[in-house]
Amino acid sequence: MIVKILNKTSKEFNGVTYNDKKIDKGKGELLVMKNFPAYINTSSNRQEVKNYFKAISNSNKRIQNPQFHCTISAKGRSHSKEQLALTAEKFMDKMGYGQQPYIVVFHNDTSNNHVHIVSSRVDKHSGKRIERDFEKYKSQTALQETLKELYGTDVHKKLDNLLGYSYTNTSQLQKLLESSGYSVYEKENTTHILCNGLHLKSINTEDLKFSEKNIEDIRKKQIFAIFKKYKGVFSNSVFKVADEKGKYISYQSELQYQLKKKFGIDVVLSFKDDKQPFGYTIIDHKTKAIYKGSEIMKMGDLFKMTSEVLDKKLFEILANSNITIETKEAYKKHLEDEYKCEIRDYMIFLKDSKKTSYNTWKETRNSTMDQIRNFGKVSSPEDKIKILSFANELYVINRNDSAIFILKELVTEHNQNLYLSRLLTPQNFEQHPIVSGRQVPVSADFEAMLRRSSLFDLPGPSQPTGEEHENNRRKKKKKR
Repeated sequence: MIVKILNKTSKEFNGVTYNDKKIDKGKGELLVMKNFPAYINTSSNRQEVKNYFKAISNSNKRIQNPQFHCTISAKGRSHSKEQLALTAEKFMDKMGYGQQPYIVVFHNDTSNNHVHIVSSRVDKHSGKRIERDFEKYKSQTALQETLKELYGTDVHKKLDNLLGYSYTNTSQLQKLLESSGYSVYEKENTTHILCNGLHLKSINTEDLKFSEKNIEDIRKKQIFAIFKKYKGVFSNSVFKVADEKGKYISYQSELQYQLKKKFGIDVVLSFKDDKQPFGYTIIDHKTKAIYKGSEIMKMGDLFKMTSEVLDKKLFEILANSNITIETKEAYKKHLEDEYKCEIRDYMIFLKDSKKTSYNTWKETRNSTMDQIRNFGKVSSPEDKIKILSFANELYVINRNDSAIFILKELVTEHNQNLYLSRLLTPQNFEQHPIVSGRQVPVSADFEAMLRRSSLFDLPGPSQPTGEEHENNRRKKKKKR
C-alpha cells in the first residue's frame, strides 16, 4: 500500500464535496464516519459535514490550510474495502487524528482499490494545530507501522531478505529491489534504499556482498529447460504498457507472468526511455539468485518483440481480473467497446480457475439479483454491474472488481430466465404473479421468445427434408 498527502489548500473542505460527488455517481462508498456529534451522521448532507469541519477549524484562524486530505491505495485488488477501512482508522491514530472527526470514502473507479480520508488539522478539543512537521515522512512511517501490525508486512525484514540474494553487481541489485517495490540510488559510493519515499537504509557500496559467477550452475540448466518448454506453451510476445503521460513504461508478456506465478522466476526486461528492450535479468526467488539473461538464453530466442502498446489502466484491469478460457472473448469484447481500443489475445493472461474472492462473488451476485428484481422499476446500476450477451451466453461484468461471471452460474438458470422474460417483455412483467418466490413464466415457448430477440443467435425450426415430407404425407393419408 502507499499513502499520499493531498496538500491543495482548502478552507472550504472541498475534499468532502469531491468524495460526495464520487458517491453520487456510484463510484464511491462511505465506509467510516468517526468522532462526529450525534446530529452529524451518514444521513447528513455534504454541507452539514463541511460546516462542522469549518466550525472546528475557525477556532484557530492562523492555520491557512485546515483541511487534512490523503489517500491510501492498495496494489490492484490485493486489499478489500473492509481492510482499507481498518487500515485507515489505525493510520489516523498513528498520525494523531484518532480523536478527530474524519470520513473514509472507498473509491472503485480505478484498477487499484483506494480510500480518501478527510479531517481537520485543528484539534477539536484544544483548538491547536495538529503537528504536521515532516508530515509526508510521518505518514509513510505511520502506514508502514500499520501494515506491520495488521498484516505482518515488514518492509525492513523484506529488505534484509532481498539483500541476502546472490547478485554480481549493483545493477542486478537495483533491478531486484525495484521489482519488489523499493527505489534505489547511488551517491558518493553509498547505495541508498527507500520505500514509498521513506528512507530505509544506506550501505557503503564496497560493503555489498557480490557473489562470483558460476558458469556450471545446475540451476541455470534447469531455468534453460523451463524457458525452452514454456515459451511454446504461453505467448512470448512482448508489448509495451504505458500511461497517458508517458511517465510509466514497462514491457510485459504472458510468458513472464506465468514464469513468476508457477516457478517464482522474475524476468525483468532492460530498456532506456521508451525504446525497445535490449536485454533482460532473471531473478530466481526459489534459489535467491540473479542471473544475466543472456547467460541462460538469448533474448531473441526467448521473446518475440512487438510494437503494440496497451494503456496502463487497461493492463491493470486485465492483470487483476478473473478471466478464464470460458470468459476471455466476452470480457475482451466488453473492454474493447468500453475503451474504444483493440486488445490482442496475447495481452490477456488467463487464470487457471474461475474462483474469485467470496466478497467479490457475493457483492456481484447481490447486485445482479437486485438488477433483475427491479428491472424496469428503477434505473439499473450500470456503473457497477453490466449484463451483456456474447456468443449465445449471458455474462455479468463487475466493473469495480474487474470480474466476469456467467450469468446462469452466478444466479441460477431460473433467475437468468426471469431476467430475459423481463427484458423481452418489459411492458408485461408486472402482470405475471410470483407464487412462493417463483414467477410464473411469461411464455411457455421460451426459445421462441429468444429467437424474436437479438440477444441469441438461435436457429429457427428446421424445414423437413423431402423424405420426411413424404413420410408425413403418407401418415396423413393413412389416417384418412
